[in-house]
Amino acid sequence: MSKLRLVLLTAALLGANLATARADIATTPADDTAAGPAIDGFRGAKFGMTESQVRAAIESESKKPASAITTSENQLQHTAVLSVEVPDLVPDGGTAAVSYVFGYQSHKLMEVNILWSPELDPKTTPTMLYQDGETLQQYFAGEGFPADRSTGNIATPNGVLLFRATDSTGNAVLLILSGTISKDTKDNKSILAPTNLTLAYAADPQHPDVYQLAKGSF
Repeated sequence: MSKLRLVLLTAALLGANLATARADIATTPADDTAAGPAIDGFRGAKFGMTESQVRAAIESESKKPASAITTSENQLQHTAVLSVEVPDLVPDGGTAAVSYVFGYQSHKLMEVNILWSPELDPKTTPTMLYQDGETLQQYFAGEGFPADRSTGNIATPNGVLLFRATDSTGNAVLLILSGTISKDTKDNKSILAPTNLTLAYAADPQHPDVYQLAKGSF
């Protein structure tokens, strides 16, 4: 599987998770002091930016030339995607693919997906994925998201939802460690052999700006 296809496939799979990221988390804080941090994008790339603005942010932060940024389209969602590979985004954590997704109608940044995988970087080991996941989980747990709008350590069909939270406007952050799950017949425990770690930021994931058939079309 090519690196680009892997990134787009991961983004597509995340769409389903992000669409329900707020399903069991209250969205209205008790008061302003409990609002918690804002989820407004990734580093210098903020939700609502144009493609040219995001390109400038990528080039400034990654110190990479414009030629290192690839352009593609999610043909299912009809959204444009900018992608760049960044080494040691988590210190000593391997190379990550960072994908910036722009809305179908707005053409503005609405989602950022970050993927660590040995298919992207053969030097990435399962231990590194575990360590990166734990490092990021601890980071987000310390950010001060209210308990009624954050959760974590939840088993999924192919891994673990390490962390999930929404801010007071409904934007979401999601951290998933996924891979192959097997059963230890001796202890009757599930064992995860991780193959991917994904961190996603999304603006209002319950109302994504993606192509959809009009109601009544069929």
